[in-house]
Amino acid sequence: MSEEIYEKLREILDRHPAGCPPSPEIMEILKTFFTPEEARVALGLGFRPFPLEEVARRAGVDPEEACARLESLADKGVVFAREKDGVWGYALLPVMPGIFEFPYMKGLDPETRERLTPLWKSYLPKLSREFGTPEVSFSRIVPIQEEVESQPGVLPYDRVYDMIDRARVVGIARCACRELEQKCDAPREACMLFDETCTYLVERGFGRYLTKEEMKEKLREFDRAGLVHQINNVQERLTFVCNCCPCCCGLLRASLEWGNPNVFTSSGFIPENDPEMCNGCGICADDRCPVGAVRIEEERAVVDESRCIGCGLCVTGCPNRAMSLKKKVETAAPPLTTAEMGMRILQQKGKLERFLELLNP
Repeated sequence: MSEEIYEKLREILDRHPAGCPPSPEIMEILKTFFTPEEARVALGLGFRPFPLEEVARRAGVDPEEACARLESLADKGVVFAREKDGVWGYALLPVMPGIFEFPYMKGLDPETRERLTPLWKSYLPKLSREFGTPEVSFSRIVPIQEEVESQPGVLPYDRVYDMIDRARVVGIARCACRELEQKCDAPREACMLFDETCTYLVERGFGRYLTKEEMKEKLREFDRAGLVHQINNVQERLTFVCNCCPCCCGLLRASLEWGNPNVFTSSGFIPENDPEMCNGCGICADDRCPVGAVRIEEERAVVDESRCIGCGLCVTGCPNRAMSLKKKVETAAPPLTTAEMGMRILQQKGKLERFLELLNP
């Protein structure tokens, strides 16, 4: 009976735009986080918050039991919780971003970490094949704003600082990908949080609040460290900013190693080299470009535009300021909202109807 409960839970998670493909690893992961009793209550959830009483009714348990189970799951980082107008609501989190990242942000006990790490390392390449479609990417690369704000053709959603300013509350937590892989010495506290998700995570001990100016300075710090900035691929509001290294980041590796070209889209900016300023030092090619798009020919940096993702690290890392970003690549406008992005991905995958069944209590 418990196996059936976990398969039902996996099937519900698979209705999310991020997906949850079947595998032995995800079943073991779900069993690690959800007791059979918790999984039964989780079957009463959807992907938007439902009041406690409604979850209890859907799950077929009394509200007191539902409350205890849901609070336990929320404290573990696998169920979202919020208070609105004095009423608590609970929702399923997707596998990513959510069930994978949040427990690593808070910290896992050694036994749980030892159990989960090989499972996630095996499962993430399978999961990443679900991200995005040829028409709608899951995330988007952005340079830091100083390098693009004066360029012709820059749009509001290219200005990451302005998007930070539109958030109600911001924070930061540890990067789950680097906690999992531990392949480099890049900053661990590098996952940026926004609005309701930020409040949920900080109030339950997964991260800490920042001021908006502190967050912008953190972005500059991460840029100096050579990290790629990725955001959710929408115009309206940020839900995350990942500051990524190519050796650990699940989103970068999904494209660079695991063969999913749909996971993120380029910023649309391409670096240009000034031959009068470039001395061919090779910093851009050897130390800064995460995708091997820059090479040195005849003591000058040359950019392979077909490989470039427009992160701008070659520009900010050039000691001679010989590189600059130009809006050259025509990219489709991102969806307006996260909801629109998700609906378009689901429609293109033929999964929309099944997802909509979960929206209404």
